[in-house]
Amino acid sequence: MKLTKIDNIDKRIIEILQKNPNITHSQIAKNLERSQPAIGARIKKLSEKGILATQIGVDFSKDLVSSSLNLVKIEMSITSPQIVFDMVDSCPYIINALKLSGDYNIMIFMACSSLKRLDIILDKHFRNKDYVRKIKMDLITDFAAPFILPVDFTIENFDKPDELCGIESCPYCEKADLKNSKLKTAS
Repeated sequence: MKLTKIDNIDKRIIEILQKNPNITHSQIAKNLERSQPAIGARIKKLSEKGILATQIGVDFSKDLVSSSLNLVKIEMSITSPQIVFDMVDSCPYIINALKLSGDYNIMIFMACSSLKRLDIILDKHFRNKDYVRKIKMDLITDFAAPFILPVDFTIENFDKPDELCGIESCPYCEKADLKNSKLKTAS
């Protein structure tokens, strides 16, 4: 992918929109002493190139959210980072994964109503796996600014916070295997 150059006007547009996403093109144009159609064209171009994007999600910095959802940062030293990147599409509790330099080469953000469930998921997905060398989990307790991330509320099991995720088709979760072994033991 070719890196698209952005000039100072593009940077100012992005800066203005970051501070106030609801500002009109006309207001931006007035602020930058440009025409509204020119600003609109620049915003459209930045959006089409994927440089300017909108993220709808939950603001974890709000007390109401932080009292009902736990956001954790997990850092791992692993030999196969792609495995974790592939999990982002399958595990609804993993919000995103980032590749790092240093002692820990992967960082993931996970969110859930139950820290115990997150710990269970870490056990099933990462701990005791041969590709994981080190792992640490930190609960994020406060934010200096709004911190907005997408959350999949359809998988939350608020009534049974100590159970696994419940995603039967998850290729990484052992819930189906555990359920089958319980059925065999009961027979």
